[in-house]
Amino acid sequence: MIRSVLTLHTAPEQAGSVLDLYRREAILQESLDLTRALGSEIATAVDGSGEIIVTAVWPDEAAYQEWLDHPNRGRTTPELAALLADARVGVGRLYAIDHRVSKTEI
Repeated sequence: MIRSVLTLHTAPEQAGSVLDLYRREAILQESLDLTRALGSEIATAVDGSGEIIVTAVWPDEAAYQEWLDHPNRGRTTPELAALLADARVGVGRLYAIDHRVSKTEI
């Protein structure tokens, strides 16, 4: 399994709008429905800096590539690009999951 991590460094006042877009357009749910993603999350830094991370767990790199190549993935690009116009967007990174434990499903 792998985890994808994308970091968005937005202005603090833009973070809520980015989260609203992800909610309104069900972007995380879409990644689950249209691909083999196992789970996905979006989170904001608690320090109010505006930093956002988007993470997902995939069975393998090919599954993640399927999402990158999926035609629906870009449908919100214009609106997201406008919200992130002055933001620093990190490069999506992949991490191999060595092992995990979980007390309960969140």
